[in-house]
Amino acid sequence: MSSQPKVRASHVKRWLFRTVVVLAFLFLVLTLRVIFIEADMSLGLSRARGTGLQGLVINKQNYEPPINGVVKPSQLSLLIHVVETLDSLDRADADDSKSISAFADVLNQYTTSLSEYRWIRSMAMRFEKAVHRDARNLPRADSLNVERMRMFSMRFAAHSRFFRDSLDKEALKQ
Repeated sequence: MSSQPKVRASHVKRWLFRTVVVLAFLFLVLTLRVIFIEADMSLGLSRARGTGLQGLVINKQNYEPPINGVVKPSQLSLLIHVVETLDSLDRADADDSKSISAFADVLNQYTTSLSEYRWIRSMAMRFEKAVHRDARNLPRADSLNVERMRMFSMRFAAHSRFFRDSLDKEALKQ
């Protein structure tokens, strides 16, 4: 009778070991999958080449705006970076291909898709005029967006030609 508990104990230990090995393998596979997806987004390992701006941008996913509609400061930083880059190239009379390439480089640096950029730009245009008005009567998300736009308003004002002349017109095409 004493040998039977030993057999059961070794059987349980064996199954426990197998379960731990399977779970460790599953964890490893899922971790590698996440790493490869992130590398693909950052490096564009499997991007399909196309023409124009769409072919140069790595992140081709559709952007789902947040439910609350609040623009993150990092998204406004991206917009400022795009505005300053394209405005400086326009002032230097750079050709369209150089501007498109520089624009794609900025979007790729932030791993931003064109659909996300369009949303950020539309939100910035929506709240640009509200920066100079009182934001207390606005809903919370809108007042937060206005306050964030105020942080960047001086830098946007320095490049007003960007919005007037639509230097990013290539990105605004659907």
